[in-house]
Amino acid sequence: AAGGEWRIAFAFDPVRRALLLVAGDKSGGSGRRFYRELIRKADERFDRHLARLADE
Repeated sequence: AAGGEWRIAFAFDPVRRALLLVAGDKSGGSGRRFYRELIRKADERFDRHLARLADE
């Protein structure tokens, strides 16, 4: 695709805020590897966010 094949991972936290966790262009590479890495990064970032909320 001329503009790429963008994917975004987002989640809602316990206080119902939407969080954009990670975005990336999927075009031109291994789809399986792309999603594995996207999910890994999103999970890490969401876990960090939840830990910060717990500290408040």
